Amino acid sequence: MIKERLEYKQLILRLEEAEQLAAQFSGGYSNNFISTEEFHTALSEKLIQLKEGETAELNKLWLWFAPTCDWDTLIREDGLVLGETIFALLSELKKECNI
Repeated sequence: MIKERLEYKQLILRLEEAEQLAAQFSGGYSNNFISTEEFHTALSEKLIQLKEGETAELNKLWLWFAPTCDWDTLIREDGLVLGETIFALLSELKKECNI
């Protein structure tokens, strides 16, 4: 089961960090969000769904954290390393789940 995988547990921890960091920002816009506040709300919702085991959410999160996408656009340098870590974990889990 995916919830037992080390990568999954690491991903949850990193997404919790990302959620806390995103809460500190306001304004901005990206391809999928009209503000950082909207991104934060969506990230919070996806995190809850992912914690419930909804692996289909990996795809959406993968797009948000892909290099030069929503996360990088909205959080910029403050979240660069965290975003890269999350993207790598998401990429690995997507492969394992065939998503």
